[in-house]
Amino acid sequence: MKSKMTLIALFAMFFTPMLVAVLLHSEWVDWRAAPEKAHGELVSPVVPLGAFGLRDVGGNARSLDDLLGRWQLVYIAPPACGSECIETAGLMHNIRLAQDRRASQAGLVLLSATELDDATHQRITRLDPTWLLFDGEAGNTLIQRLPSAAPGTFYIVDPEANIMERFAPGADLTGVRKDLDRLLTWTVREPQ
Repeated sequence: MKSKMTLIALFAMFFTPMLVAVLLHSEWVDWRAAPEKAHGELVSPVVPLGAFGLRDVGGNARSLDDLLGRWQLVYIAPPACGSECIETAGLMHNIRLAQDRRASQAGLVLLSATELDDATHQRITRLDPTWLLFDGEAGNTLIQRLPSAAPGTFYIVDPEANIMERFAPGADLTGVRKDLDRLLTWTVREPQ
């Protein structure tokens, strides 16, 4: 009797997954996993950032070409970029590094409507040398192009410089990381 139960359990263990798979792929059961939703607000239709020619905080001439070819995480800094702003910049650096082998496909942009002092500029660029920092008039010019722009807002910009997703001020950066990871994972890049 014990060997008969063992044999039945063994058959059940092997054939139950196949039965479930057949049922899920049949016309009798219509079950689909709920798709994972974006954590931010999708910008629909996407808004192109548009061509520009501005100087960054370091005085370097920058244009739209500096943003093309990589996903960009854009952050609008509060008027006084203090310790909380620096901490957010560090967390954004961590989000970029969390992309592992795809980290080189992500860039970081900080926009400030007010001038950043040299100490703040140095602290942010020490966190991650890939930061593009625009402040004052240059920062304000780019902020005006972003939909529903407000200090503390995050955006994800695609490799063609289209604004795709907006995260309200105070958004959980885990959601930003997950959405960027999903975009980097599922985006197929054509060889150039």
